[in-house]
Amino acid sequence: MDEEELRARLQLLEDERAILAVLHAYGHAIDYGDEERYLDLWTDDAAFDARGRVQGDVARVVQGREALADFAAHFARPPQGWHKHLVIEPLIEVEGDAASATSYFAVLRDEGDQPVLWVFGRYRDTLVRCPDGRWRFSLRIAEVESVDKRYPSLAFVH
Repeated sequence: MDEEELRARLQLLEDERAILAVLHAYGHAIDYGDEERYLDLWTDDAAFDARGRVQGDVARVVQGREALADFAAHFARPPQGWHKHLVIEPLIEVEGDAASATSYFAVLRDEGDQPVLWVFGRYRDTLVRCPDGRWRFSLRIAEVESVDKRYPSLAFVH
């Protein structure tokens, strides 16, 4: 293996690791109300698109920095609400300064001092390397596959 191939392999590993950090930071930021960190995960024109099980059934689209800030500001956080966004088995593909990631997700929440699986599905993410060298979401699609309907406060998933 020559030096150029080695550099390319190392860059790919670094990119995948940085993208994985973005996927993980999302849950930590939204679950604990770290709005500044949450917003820093997105490009200025990014969109969050939550969809139901039926393809094309869009429950909510939030687009742009201002809308994403408002979205994060109105999501419950401790001590008003305890929940955990989990990203599971991410598959990441990098091509230059663009990447896609497909992951399962599950959201756990506290209901009356009982842990409950609130919702699960799949994230389909598009990320870009920004001018500062950091990876950010340009699009996050949450395909909701099942929701515990006993808890009507979930109009859409984050």
